[in-house]
Amino acid sequence: MFFYNGSIRCGASPAAQCVFRERVPMPRAEPADDPIKPPREKSTETVYQGLRAKILNNELRPGMQLLEQEIVALFGVSRTPVREALLRLERENLLQIIPRHGVRVRQVSLADIEDIDQIQTSLEASAIAMVAATKPRAKGLAPLSAACDAMDRAARKADYAAWWSADEAFFMRLVELPANPRLAQIVGECREQIRRVRDLTARVIAGIELSSAPHRAMIDAMRAGDAALAESLCRDHRAATLRAQIDTLTRLGILEV
Repeated sequence: MFFYNGSIRCGASPAAQCVFRERVPMPRAEPADDPIKPPREKSTETVYQGLRAKILNNELRPGMQLLEQEIVALFGVSRTPVREALLRLERENLLQIIPRHGVRVRQVSLADIEDIDQIQTSLEASAIAMVAATKPRAKGLAPLSAACDAMDRAARKADYAAWWSADEAFFMRLVELPANPRLAQIVGECREQIRRVRDLTARVIAGIELSSAPHRAMIDAMRAGDAALAESLCRDHRAATLRAQIDTLTRLGILEV
């Protein structure tokens, strides 16, 4: 005979009874997160973003060579995420992988500069024409005038880096005026990609007069509602800037033709 009272008993003699208690399943222990070593995907992104920033701000300058082990030590990760990050940067033409010799930071590409400048100039010219078509008042253009004032202060000190920062601020504010977030976003991405060129040339560039005159002329054209003139002035300024940057990079010997 079988009895059940929380256990399962075999119907043998009392001396030979064997008791099988219900097995309570134990919860499976989840692997604890390692607070030191992040998942591989996160490690790859960390290395990628870190190296990319160092290249774009010229902390890692064109022609500089790095060993894979140096990068591993710098970020405190394994070789796999480092290699994955390096492949991404090579596809972006920022690094060149040299088998058994690490990587080399690529020279600045003339083709890349010209391609990015073409896109950026076209969008900025479109933005200034749109703003001019509305014939804005001085108050609406106040951020641009403030950037011009900053250029004048930098010019008095012969501070090329500060002047270029003010020039960049002028165009950043300009593309925000048409209230088209997508336009401003794309121009911002172009500016980020060309930042490496700006930073390399900001302190040693020749052929650019430290003046706010071209920018103030653009403001006057916008206030007058002359879209064609405003666009032409914008394109002329960008063309002069591009020529000066290319000449400077050529002189420094870091331009890849």
